[in-house]
Amino acid sequence: MKEKLLYLAKRYDLVVGDKFELFYRGIIRSMNPYKYYIYVTCPKGRPYPRYFTYTPDETDEGDYPLKVVLYDDFGNIIEEASTVLHVVKPLPPKRKINILCIGDSITFNGVWPYEGYRRFTKIGGEPAGLGFEDKLNLVGTCKKDEIGYEGYGGWQWRHFVKNEAVSTTSSVWVEVEEHNLDENDQHSTWKSENLQWILESIEDKKLKFKRGPGNYSCLPNIGTYFENVDGGIHKENINITKYYFEKGNPFYDDEIDGPNFKKYCKDNNFEDLDYIYILLTWNGQYQPYNKDFSHFDPFIKAILDRAKEDFPNIKVRLIGIQSPSVNGGIAANYGASGLYSDVFGEVSTAYNYNEYLENLCEQVEYKTYCRYIDMKAQFDVEYNMPSADFKVNARSNITEKLGTNGVHPTMDGYLQIGDVFYRALVADMKNE
Repeated sequence: MKEKLLYLAKRYDLVVGDKFELFYRGIIRSMNPYKYYIYVTCPKGRPYPRYFTYTPDETDEGDYPLKVVLYDDFGNIIEEASTVLHVVKPLPPKRKINILCIGDSITFNGVWPYEGYRRFTKIGGEPAGLGFEDKLNLVGTCKKDEIGYEGYGGWQWRHFVKNEAVSTTSSVWVEVEEHNLDENDQHSTWKSENLQWILESIEDKKLKFKRGPGNYSCLPNIGTYFENVDGGIHKENINITKYYFEKGNPFYDDEIDGPNFKKYCKDNNFEDLDYIYILLTWNGQYQPYNKDFSHFDPFIKAILDRAKEDFPNIKVRLIGIQSPSVNGGIAANYGASGLYSDVFGEVSTAYNYNEYLENLCEQVEYKTYCRYIDMKAQFDVEYNMPSADFKVNARSNITEKLGTNGVHPTMDGYLQIGDVFYRALVADMKNE
C-alpha cells in the first residue's frame, strides 16, 4: 500500500474574525515539503509559500471545501487531499459549561487551556477576547489563575488510567532557591548521586525530572544538587532545597483499578463534566516511523468508556500532537543514538499517531461523542519551537538559528495551541 504524503483532517474549525493558518509542514509528511509545488484551492482565503490563511468575516459562516494538490516540477500530480473549513460565528452557551483539560508536559504550565479560556471569556488582550464571562468553568487540581486542569510532564495515557506515579517509573520534583533554566534546557540530562535524570518541566522555584537510563529504584536517593551531563544551554549545578515524587493519578479509583471521573469531581467539589479536551502524547512513542499504537488502545478506551459511563452526555475532544523540531531540537535533546534521534522517523510517527487518533474517534462506539482536533496543521513548527544562535562552524563568527528542544514549544507555540483550543471551543459552544 502506497504511503500517504498528505494528511488533512476531515475538518478544521474556524472562527469569524480569527486568523486561521494551515501550515504545509503540518500536512505534508516530508522532510522537505517545499520540494513539491503545493497547489491549494478554496472559495476563501489565500495560499502563501509556507501556509494557507483565511480570516472569515461576518458573512462567511458555513462550510468551505479546501483541496491540496502536490505536483512535481513537470506538472505531474503526486498526491491530492481535501478537507472542510467549518466557519462559525461565536455565540455564548446558554448555560455554564464545565470543562476538563488533560495533558502531559505540553499542558503542565496551563498556558494553552488558559489562552483558550481567556479568548472566550475575557475582553481585551491580543487577540481580543469575546467577553463571554461566566460561561466556562475549567476544572482541575492544577491551577493557572482562575482555571484548573490536569497536566503532568512525562505522563502518557496509562498514567491517567493506572496509579503508577510513585514507582520505578515515577518522576521527581525538586525545589530550588533560584535557577536560570528555560525552555532551551528542557530534556537536558542531569546527574545526582550517580543516577541520571532528564529535565521535564520548569517552574520558577521548582523543577521536574523524569528518570534517565538505568534509574529504576523505587525511591532513589537524591543528593543536594544536580550536575549537568548533556544538553541544554545552562550548565550550572542546581542546588536542591527539597524533593518529592510525583503525585498519583488524580482520576484513580482503587476499587475499580482505573479512572473514575464521577468520584474525581465529587472528591474535589467539581460540578459534573460537560467536555474533556485531551492533548496526549509524545511520551511512549517507542519507535520512529511507527504505525502501531495498539499499546495505547486499552488506556485511551478506558478513559473514553469511563467518561461516557460517568457522564452520559459528555463530549470528548482528542487534540493531536504537533511535529517535533525539524532544525536541531531533536539533536539537542537526544544526540545521535536511540529511537528519538531519528528526526524524520519521529515526524512520521507524529503523522501516523494523529491519523490513528482521528480514526479512533470515527469508530462506531466513539463517533457520537468524540472528535479529533488536528493541531499539527495549525502549529508553526518552523518558528514556534525553541532555538538559539550558534556559529555556523568553528572557524566563523556568522551565526544561524538551531533548535534547542525537540518537542516543547516556545511561549508563542503554547499560545498557538491555545488558539486551536479556542477554535474548537467556539465550534463546540455553538451547539450549547
